[in-house]
Amino acid sequence: MLANNMLNYRVVYDAATRTWHGPTVKPLFNPEASLGQLIVEVLDRAPDRVIQQDMDTGRSLTYAEFKTRMVRFAQNLTAIGVRKGDMVTLANGNSENLAPLACALLTIGVPFNPLAPGFNEEDMANMLQVTQPKFVFCDADNYEVVRKALQRVVPKGNQPPPIYVFECTRSDVNHAEDLLKETGQEKAFMAPYLGDARKTFAVILCSSGTSGAHKGVQLTHSACLHLTTLSRFSPTPNVHFNFSAIYWTTGFSAMLNTFFNGGIRVVTRKPFNEPQFFDAIEKYRANVVFTPPAYASALLAHPQTKTIDFSHLRSWVVGGSTIPEQLRDRIDELLAPTGGRSVNAFGSSEVGGVALDFIKRKPGTIGPLMPNVMVRIVDEDGTRLGIGEHGEVLMKGCDEFGGYYGNEEASKSVIDSDGFFRSGDIGYMDEEGFLCLIDRKKDIFKYRNFHVSPSDLEAIILRIDGVQNVCVVGVPDADGATDLPAAAIVRRPGAMLDAAQVRTIVDGQVSDFKRLRGGVHFIEELPKTDSGKVLRRLVTEMIAHMNQHPQRDTAITVYIYFELWSDYGVRAYHGT
Repeated sequence: MLANNMLNYRVVYDAATRTWHGPTVKPLFNPEASLGQLIVEVLDRAPDRVIQQDMDTGRSLTYAEFKTRMVRFAQNLTAIGVRKGDMVTLANGNSENLAPLACALLTIGVPFNPLAPGFNEEDMANMLQVTQPKFVFCDADNYEVVRKALQRVVPKGNQPPPIYVFECTRSDVNHAEDLLKETGQEKAFMAPYLGDARKTFAVILCSSGTSGAHKGVQLTHSACLHLTTLSRFSPTPNVHFNFSAIYWTTGFSAMLNTFFNGGIRVVTRKPFNEPQFFDAIEKYRANVVFTPPAYASALLAHPQTKTIDFSHLRSWVVGGSTIPEQLRDRIDELLAPTGGRSVNAFGSSEVGGVALDFIKRKPGTIGPLMPNVMVRIVDEDGTRLGIGEHGEVLMKGCDEFGGYYGNEEASKSVIDSDGFFRSGDIGYMDEEGFLCLIDRKKDIFKYRNFHVSPSDLEAIILRIDGVQNVCVVGVPDADGATDLPAAAIVRRPGAMLDAAQVRTIVDGQVSDFKRLRGGVHFIEELPKTDSGKVLRRLVTEMIAHMNQHPQRDTAITVYIYFELWSDYGVRAYHGT
């Protein structure tokens, strides 16, 4: 997975500037080249080597086959008028021809915005409104959602962008596979030089901000190349598997890293499911897998875990949200007999990988900083803090953050005067240079690695007749592996609204990952500070307690918590 000399890397702390530096590593490839130039160079090296394995169909792609499809996409897209700088949306799950299409777009200088294939119409429309794509690609099972979302954002009288659908039997749509027709010019293709790689945008990845709306993180070709810094081309291919669509940074990075580590990427169109994960382990002999904690917890609870042969699995990478130590203990116990282990990873779409404990696991920490990353810890006034002091984590990579697409105000608000990204996470750096995260400054939480914005859900609930006030938070599930959306609601006087009604209304308006799986609870007053700010952390604890003791009177539970937190400036509760 990583270069052997990674074992010699150390994090350096500059006491004068109170800045931590990960090891400096220069890319092996020309950082001024475009990704397309590098991809074509790699694909020409070993035509018969397998680069992709499709679990659903059993088909594989060699380097030569992948290149042929990528080139045909590039040439046919150019023929229908797609040009450098045009924007394309990819609302797709993983499939046989998605990666060749994505790499074709990178090669001809067309930035694309991957969206989660499971987005509902509202979420699709939000990003389509921001990016205004010239072409849209989707799958057969989300075509209608994408079509209706486009209708919402395209002004009346204007022609909507064409939609191309993968693996679709309908006769009334454009088929993406038509862009794979032979051109007769495949062998003459040369990947063009696109200009300064530090200024040429490659992809717009989605990120959620404190406002709740998805924002498009602009990554340049140079920044994408730095995502591959730890990769070293292996004579013996490692097999990599995860369920992430390229909407996720983990999915996009997995696709890209295949070209630089010589690995085989195993793909599936299906969402997370235990049987397919076990197939990836036993049938396809995956060496490296990635899951968010919630998936890892579900897998370890599955009875088949006791009979599966995990001897080929070397690294089970877990990331995306807080990882309970006991969960890692169980993974390590499972893999240790054959030399495998868990790996904790932390990063962001804006900066890329930040910390990784591939070298050494240290309980309570994420791990040491990754190469070419700098971190500072600051207090609320922006004053830099030292070793062991708690504050907001600021981070910076080799390439400056490219900003949020079409949102200059948001871009400026998250970058300090030295170009460091304000992560919104609270943590500290310890004496060994390991990053420790202890809280989230932002209200955003994650359900199974999907960002959930409380303000989005609160806006929907506040429109329900009978709701006076609401606070939405994420409460831990039974395993502590993910956060579940939950709502604490204050009814209007005389309102007879019940939890089932709220769930029905909310479920009808949101994507699946935003559903109120953590519960709907009615209280008489939300806990607030004297300044009137709702204390979300207290609401989280209240709901978690109510979920554990559903038979207990809600008013008494709320009263107890208000009393316990009175020292924190919580407004007193005066209910019965």
